[in-house]
Amino acid sequence: MVKPKFVSIGSQEQLKLFLDLNPDMPPENTFSVPINDFDSSYGAAGLGTMSDGKAPSLSTLAKMKAPSGINPISYAMNVVKLSPVEAGKVRFGEVPEGVMRLGGTFVLKRTEGGNVETLYRHEDQIPGDHPEIGEVLKS
Repeated sequence: MVKPKFVSIGSQEQLKLFLDLNPDMPPENTFSVPINDFDSSYGAAGLGTMSDGKAPSLSTLAKMKAPSGINPISYAMNVVKLSPVEAGKVRFGEVPEGVMRLGGTFVLKRTEGGNVETLYRHEDQIPGDHPEIGEVLKS
């Protein structure tokens, strides 16, 4: 049986807001990783940042668009609220590490021996990047 999971960087409050905005997402399949603990989660998965050469330059952010059927102003407002930034830790002129982090899509399978096998891996190139769902489902 396939059990999709959603893991993101952020606080529990941000996860609640995300779930409020995405009512089709089952809450029991969603998790948030603390903003101050990137290395043991995203780093351990080998996911990079926009500043470490694993992704195109920041100019590619101009390619980001709101999902179709979504009000772009509402989308922009919620992107700010959901950004992985620790409250009170942002200084003018600095880009917080969480904003630079890139995600990915993985298909994992637990083997009979209890190990985990990676069947599919996609590393996002820019925020909002994702693989074609058909490609993921093939794995």
